[in-house]
Amino acid sequence: MKQSSISEPCDAKFKQHVLLKCYEALAAVGFTRYRKEDVDWPLESGFHCWVGLNTGLYDERVEINPFIGIHVVPIMRLYTAMEGRKYSRSISTYALHMGEVSPRELAVELSRETDVEKQAARLAQLYLNVGLPYAKSIASYEVLLPLLQERMPMLGGYPERVASCLYLMGRKEEALTFTEDFLTKKPDYFKGFAIPFLKMLIDENQKPGTQD
Repeated sequence: MKQSSISEPCDAKFKQHVLLKCYEALAAVGFTRYRKEDVDWPLESGFHCWVGLNTGLYDERVEINPFIGIHVVPIMRLYTAMEGRKYSRSISTYALHMGEVSPRELAVELSRETDVEKQAARLAQLYLNVGLPYAKSIASYEVLLPLLQERMPMLGGYPERVASCLYLMGRKEEALTFTEDFLTKKPDYFKGFAIPFLKMLIDENQKPGTQD
């Protein structure tokens, strides 16, 4: 009797299996696996190469959209502290789809017939050979600032990142002016960050020997 060629549908368990294989492969090429489902690559001065595996689950496949970016510990700690939120290493400071760095690399599709380990190893090499060099290329406040500024219209934490970046660059007067200006434009959105941030700047400026 001829066996059916219809395979078992993909499910959450299979998706988990795929992701774990990907993280194992990334760790094998040198990425730091700091949690079961999180890896990055520490660079210098609190900059980390950030890895994002966005997944979609369908009956016939698991789809992985690879994102690459940078996580800046000082920016994210400052930004979240101002809002009274817990810092998370797993949130990017700036990221984009790998396809914007390497146009041929779009989504990775894996079915139950796929050699998952082979595809995970290929994905890890992509991050090592393409993603990591890109992250290194933007791993400075000077390069990162204009990238963050371009995304300010999206809101989504980017104005907060810009203000924090200016502050950490020592451009405190610019950080003050920018924050006051943006607060007048988007008060409901920005006040949770802006009010404590401005207070910190004013308090620092009033300390002896800190005036510009």
